[in-house]
Amino acid sequence: MLWNPDDLKSFLDRHTKDENAKIVVITSGGTAVPLEKNCVRYIENFSNGTRGAISAEKFLENGYLVIFFHRANSLQPYSHRFPDLFNHLKPAGENKFTVSDYPHLGEMIERKHKYADRILLLPFNSFDDYKNDLEYICHACAGYKKRLCVYLAAAVSDFYIDAERLPEHKIQSADGGLNLKLTIAPKVLRRIVKDFVPEAFVVSFKLETDPSVLVEKSKKAIKEYGHQIVIANMLKTRKRRVTFIRANEDPFPIDLDSPEFAEKADVEIEELIIERLKKLHSNYCHV
Repeated sequence: MLWNPDDLKSFLDRHTKDENAKIVVITSGGTAVPLEKNCVRYIENFSNGTRGAISAEKFLENGYLVIFFHRANSLQPYSHRFPDLFNHLKPAGENKFTVSDYPHLGEMIERKHKYADRILLLPFNSFDDYKNDLEYICHACAGYKKRLCVYLAAAVSDFYIDAERLPEHKIQSADGGLNLKLTIAPKVLRRIVKDFVPEAFVVSFKLETDPSVLVEKSKKAIKEYGHQIVIANMLKTRKRRVTFIRANEDPFPIDLDSPEFAEKADVEIEELIIERLKKLHSNYCHV
Protein backbone atom coordinates (compact mmCIF):
# COMPACT_ATOMS: atom_id res chain seq x y z
CA MET A 1 0.00 0.00 0.00
CA LEU A 2 1.48 3.31 -1.11
CA TRP A 3 -0.87 5.42 1.03
CA ASN A 4 -1.91 5.75 4.64
CA PRO A 5 -5.27 4.10 5.50
CA ASP A 6 -5.87 6.90 8.00
CA ASP A 7 -6.18 9.33 5.07
CA LEU A 8 -9.10 7.34 3.71
CA LYS A 9 -10.77 7.11 7.10
CA SER A 10 -10.36 10.85 7.70
CA PHE A 11 -11.83 11.67 4.29
CA LEU A 12 -14.88 9.48 4.88
CA ASP A 13 -15.33 10.76 8.43
CA ARG A 14 -15.33 14.39 7.24
CA HIS A 15 -18.33 13.73 5.04
CA THR A 16 -20.46 11.45 7.18
CA LYS A 17 -22.93 14.22 8.07
CA ASP A 18 -24.20 14.47 4.50
CA GLU A 19 -26.62 11.54 4.45
CA ASN A 20 -27.61 12.16 0.82
CA ALA A 21 -24.11 12.50 -0.62
CA LYS A 22 -23.09 10.24 -3.46
CA ILE A 23 -19.51 9.02 -3.65
CA VAL A 24 -17.54 7.54 -6.54
CA VAL A 25 -14.42 5.41 -6.44
CA ILE A 26 -12.58 6.01 -9.72
CA THR A 27 -9.74 3.77 -10.84
CA SER A 28 -7.38 5.35 -13.36
CA GLY A 29 -4.17 4.58 -15.25
CA GLY A 30 -2.51 1.24 -15.90
CA THR A 31 -1.17 -1.49 -13.66
CA ALA A 32 2.50 -2.50 -13.81
CA VAL A 33 3.49 -6.18 -13.93
CA PRO A 34 6.95 -6.50 -12.30
CA LEU A 35 9.47 -9.00 -13.65
CA GLU A 36 11.61 -9.08 -10.50
CA LYS A 37 10.92 -8.74 -6.77
CA ASN A 38 13.51 -5.97 -6.61
CA CYS A 39 11.88 -4.53 -9.66
CA VAL A 40 13.94 -2.96 -12.45
CA ARG A 41 11.81 -4.13 -15.38
CA TYR A 42 8.07 -4.46 -15.72
CA ILE A 43 5.38 -4.97 -18.35
CA GLU A 44 3.28 -1.87 -18.96
CA ASN A 45 0.36 -0.72 -21.12
CA PHE A 46 -0.37 2.54 -22.91
CA SER A 47 -2.80 4.03 -20.39
CA ASN A 48 -1.78 7.32 -18.78
CA GLY A 49 -5.12 7.99 -17.06
CA THR A 50 -6.70 10.65 -19.27
CA ARG A 51 -10.22 9.21 -19.06
CA GLY A 52 -10.03 8.73 -15.31
CA ALA A 53 -8.70 12.24 -14.69
CA ILE A 54 -11.35 13.98 -16.80
CA SER A 55 -14.09 11.78 -15.35
CA ALA A 56 -13.04 12.76 -11.82
CA GLU A 57 -13.49 16.42 -12.74
CA LYS A 58 -16.96 15.78 -14.12
CA PHE A 59 -18.05 13.75 -11.11
CA LEU A 60 -16.88 16.54 -8.79
CA GLU A 61 -18.75 19.12 -10.82
CA ASN A 62 -21.89 16.96 -10.56
CA GLY A 63 -21.82 16.90 -6.77
CA TYR A 64 -20.02 13.63 -6.04
CA LEU A 65 -17.37 12.95 -3.47
CA VAL A 66 -14.45 11.38 -5.31
CA ILE A 67 -11.85 8.82 -4.30
CA PHE A 68 -9.35 8.89 -7.15
CA PHE A 69 -7.43 5.61 -7.05
CA HIS A 70 -4.77 6.17 -9.66
CA ARG A 71 -1.51 4.78 -10.96
CA ALA A 72 1.31 6.67 -9.29
CA ASN A 73 2.59 9.48 -11.55
CA SER A 74 -0.30 9.11 -13.98
CA LEU A 75 -2.49 12.06 -15.00
CA GLN A 76 -4.56 13.76 -12.32
CA PRO A 77 -7.67 15.95 -12.37
CA TYR A 78 -7.20 19.50 -13.66
CA SER A 79 -3.38 19.42 -13.76
CA HIS A 80 -3.39 16.89 -16.62
CA ARG A 81 -4.42 19.70 -18.98
CA PHE A 82 -1.05 21.41 -18.58
CA PRO A 83 1.64 18.77 -19.17
CA ASP A 84 4.20 21.27 -20.48
CA LEU A 85 3.51 24.07 -18.01
CA PHE A 86 7.21 24.56 -17.29
CA ASN A 87 7.77 25.60 -20.92
CA HIS A 88 5.26 28.43 -20.48
CA LEU A 89 6.97 30.00 -17.47
CA LYS A 90 9.02 33.17 -17.90
CA PRO A 91 11.25 34.79 -15.25
CA ALA A 92 9.92 38.01 -13.74
CA GLY A 93 12.45 38.96 -11.11
CA GLU A 94 13.93 37.13 -8.14
CA ASN A 95 11.90 33.99 -7.31
CA LYS A 96 9.05 35.25 -9.47
CA PHE A 97 7.67 34.15 -12.80
CA THR A 98 4.81 34.74 -15.21
CA VAL A 99 2.80 32.28 -17.29
CA SER A 100 2.36 33.14 -20.93
CA ASP A 101 -0.17 31.86 -23.46
CA TYR A 102 -1.83 29.12 -21.44
CA PRO A 103 -5.63 29.32 -21.81
CA HIS A 104 -7.84 28.20 -18.92
CA LEU A 105 -4.96 27.75 -16.45
CA GLY A 106 -6.45 30.16 -13.92
CA GLU A 107 -9.89 28.58 -14.30
CA MET A 108 -8.53 25.08 -13.66
CA ILE A 109 -6.52 26.20 -10.63
CA GLU A 110 -9.69 27.71 -9.18
CA ARG A 111 -11.65 24.52 -9.80
CA LYS A 112 -8.93 22.36 -8.29
CA HIS A 113 -9.02 24.40 -5.08
CA LYS A 114 -12.81 24.64 -5.07
CA TYR A 115 -13.13 20.85 -4.92
CA ALA A 116 -9.99 20.07 -2.93
CA ASP A 117 -11.93 18.95 0.15
CA ARG A 118 -14.17 16.63 -1.89
CA ILE A 119 -11.50 14.49 -3.56
CA LEU A 120 -8.95 12.06 -2.15
CA LEU A 121 -6.04 10.87 -4.29
CA LEU A 122 -4.68 7.39 -3.55
CA PRO A 123 -1.90 5.83 -5.69
CA PHE A 124 -1.10 2.29 -6.79
CA ASN A 125 1.62 0.73 -8.94
CA SER A 126 1.41 -3.03 -9.46
CA PHE A 127 -1.50 -5.33 -10.14
CA ASP A 128 -1.28 -6.61 -6.56
CA ASP A 129 -1.44 -3.02 -5.25
CA TYR A 130 -4.51 -2.42 -7.38
CA LYS A 131 -6.36 -5.57 -6.36
CA ASN A 132 -5.68 -5.44 -2.64
CA ASP A 133 -6.09 -1.69 -2.20
CA LEU A 134 -9.28 -1.48 -4.27
CA GLU A 135 -10.85 -4.17 -2.11
CA TYR A 136 -9.82 -2.21 1.00
CA ILE A 137 -11.26 1.03 -0.39
CA CYS A 138 -14.54 -0.58 -1.41
CA HIS A 139 -14.91 -2.25 1.97
CA ALA A 140 -14.41 1.14 3.65
CA CYS A 141 -17.05 2.74 1.41
CA ALA A 142 -19.59 -0.08 1.53
CA GLY A 143 -21.76 1.84 4.01
CA TYR A 144 -22.81 4.19 1.22
CA LYS A 145 -24.68 1.23 -0.32
CA LYS A 146 -26.56 2.36 -3.44
CA ARG A 147 -25.10 5.86 -3.18
CA LEU A 148 -21.66 4.43 -3.98
CA CYS A 149 -20.55 4.35 -7.61
CA VAL A 150 -17.48 2.30 -8.54
CA TYR A 151 -16.12 3.56 -11.87
CA LEU A 152 -13.44 1.19 -13.10
CA ALA A 153 -11.57 3.19 -15.75
CA ALA A 154 -8.10 1.78 -15.01
CA ALA A 155 -6.40 -0.39 -17.64
CA VAL A 156 -5.82 -3.49 -15.52
CA SER A 157 -3.47 -6.16 -16.80
CA ASP A 158 -5.11 -9.44 -17.84
CA PHE A 159 -1.83 -11.27 -17.21
CA TYR A 160 0.75 -11.19 -14.45
CA ILE A 161 3.53 -13.26 -12.87
CA ASP A 162 2.87 -15.03 -9.58
CA ALA A 163 4.98 -13.54 -6.80
CA GLU A 164 6.59 -16.89 -5.94
CA ARG A 165 7.88 -17.18 -9.52
CA LEU A 166 9.54 -13.78 -9.58
CA PRO A 167 13.35 -13.75 -9.39
CA GLU A 168 14.73 -11.89 -6.39
CA HIS A 169 17.13 -9.66 -8.32
CA LYS A 170 17.51 -8.00 -11.71
CA ILE A 171 17.37 -10.47 -14.60
CA GLN A 172 20.79 -10.56 -16.24
CA SER A 173 20.92 -10.13 -20.02
CA ALA A 174 24.20 -12.10 -20.04
CA ASP A 175 22.14 -15.20 -19.26
CA GLY A 176 20.66 -15.12 -22.77
CA GLY A 177 17.11 -14.71 -24.06
CA LEU A 178 14.21 -14.19 -21.70
CA ASN A 179 11.25 -16.57 -21.64
CA LEU A 180 8.21 -15.49 -19.64
CA LYS A 181 5.16 -17.46 -18.56
CA LEU A 182 2.32 -15.16 -17.61
CA THR A 183 -0.65 -16.23 -15.53
CA ILE A 184 -4.22 -15.03 -16.05
CA ALA A 185 -4.83 -12.32 -13.48
CA PRO A 186 -7.73 -12.91 -11.09
CA LYS A 187 -10.80 -10.88 -11.99
CA VAL A 188 -11.01 -8.09 -9.46
CA LEU A 189 -14.48 -7.07 -10.64
CA ARG A 190 -16.06 -10.35 -9.54
CA ARG A 191 -14.97 -10.00 -5.92
CA ILE A 192 -15.81 -6.30 -5.80
CA VAL A 193 -19.39 -6.91 -6.94
CA LYS A 194 -20.08 -10.13 -5.05
CA ASP A 195 -18.15 -9.72 -1.81
CA PHE A 196 -17.43 -6.06 -1.09
CA VAL A 197 -20.07 -3.69 -2.49
CA PRO A 198 -23.02 -5.78 -3.68
CA GLU A 199 -25.37 -2.78 -3.45
CA ALA A 200 -23.13 -0.31 -5.26
CA PHE A 201 -23.61 1.07 -8.76
CA VAL A 202 -20.67 -0.48 -10.59
CA VAL A 203 -19.41 0.66 -14.00
CA SER A 204 -16.65 -1.11 -15.92
CA PHE A 205 -15.01 -0.42 -19.28
CA LYS A 206 -14.35 -2.77 -22.16
CA LEU A 207 -11.67 -1.77 -24.68
CA GLU A 208 -11.20 -3.79 -27.86
CA THR A 209 -9.50 -3.47 -31.24
CA ASP A 210 -11.87 -5.86 -33.04
CA PRO A 211 -15.35 -4.30 -33.44
CA SER A 212 -16.96 -7.68 -34.09
CA VAL A 213 -16.43 -8.81 -30.48
CA LEU A 214 -16.96 -5.56 -28.56
CA VAL A 215 -20.69 -5.69 -27.78
CA GLU A 216 -20.77 -9.46 -27.33
CA LYS A 217 -17.92 -9.43 -24.80
CA SER A 218 -19.48 -6.47 -22.96
CA LYS A 219 -22.80 -8.29 -22.62
CA LYS A 220 -20.95 -11.38 -21.42
CA ALA A 221 -19.22 -9.31 -18.72
CA ILE A 222 -22.57 -7.95 -17.47
CA LYS A 223 -23.96 -11.46 -17.26
CA GLU A 224 -20.85 -12.93 -15.63
CA TYR A 225 -20.19 -10.27 -13.00
CA GLY A 226 -23.68 -8.95 -12.36
CA HIS A 227 -22.83 -5.25 -12.30
CA GLN A 228 -24.85 -2.42 -13.80
CA ILE A 229 -23.00 -1.04 -16.83
CA VAL A 230 -20.19 -1.78 -19.23
CA ILE A 231 -18.96 1.19 -21.27
CA ALA A 232 -17.64 -0.34 -24.47
CA ASN A 233 -15.13 1.45 -26.69
CA MET A 234 -12.71 0.82 -29.51
CA LEU A 235 -9.03 1.69 -29.20
CA LYS A 236 -8.92 4.06 -32.17
CA THR A 237 -12.21 5.85 -31.48
CA ARG A 238 -12.36 5.77 -27.66
CA LYS A 239 -12.15 9.56 -27.37
CA ARG A 240 -15.05 10.09 -29.78
CA ARG A 241 -17.44 7.17 -29.30
CA VAL A 242 -18.53 4.87 -26.48
CA THR A 243 -21.48 2.52 -26.07
CA PHE A 244 -23.39 1.87 -22.85
CA ILE A 245 -24.20 -1.81 -22.39
CA ARG A 246 -26.80 -2.79 -19.79
CA ALA A 247 -28.61 -6.02 -19.04
CA ASN A 248 -31.84 -6.47 -21.01
CA GLU A 249 -31.47 -3.16 -22.84
CA ASP A 250 -30.33 -2.16 -26.32
CA PRO A 251 -26.82 -0.67 -26.59
CA PHE A 252 -26.80 3.10 -26.13
CA PRO A 253 -24.07 4.91 -28.12
CA ILE A 254 -22.59 8.33 -27.46
CA ASP A 255 -20.85 9.58 -30.61
CA LEU A 256 -19.23 13.01 -30.75
CA ASP A 257 -19.20 12.82 -34.55
CA SER A 258 -22.99 12.57 -34.74
CA PRO A 259 -25.04 15.63 -35.85
CA GLU A 260 -26.32 15.99 -32.28
CA PHE A 261 -22.93 17.33 -31.19
CA ALA A 262 -21.96 19.22 -34.36
CA GLU A 263 -22.10 22.56 -32.53
CA LYS A 264 -20.18 21.35 -29.47
CA ALA A 265 -16.69 21.08 -30.87
CA ASP A 266 -15.01 21.47 -27.49
CA VAL A 267 -17.10 18.94 -25.54
CA GLU A 268 -15.22 16.03 -23.97
CA ILE A 269 -16.87 12.65 -24.19
CA GLU A 270 -16.34 12.09 -20.46
CA GLU A 271 -18.72 14.99 -19.78
CA LEU A 272 -21.46 13.13 -21.66
CA ILE A 273 -20.57 9.82 -20.01
CA ILE A 274 -20.89 11.28 -16.51
CA GLU A 275 -24.02 13.20 -17.42
CA ARG A 276 -25.74 9.95 -18.38
CA LEU A 277 -24.29 7.98 -15.47
CA LYS A 278 -25.56 10.58 -13.01
CA LYS A 279 -29.13 10.04 -14.24
CA LEU A 280 -28.81 6.26 -14.25
CA HIS A 281 -27.25 6.24 -10.78
CA SER A 282 -30.00 8.47 -9.43
CA ASN A 283 -32.63 6.10 -10.83
CA TYR A 284 -30.76 3.15 -9.32
CA CYS A 285 -30.75 4.79 -5.88
CA HIS A 286 -34.54 5.12 -5.93
CA VAL A 287 -35.35 1.57 -7.00
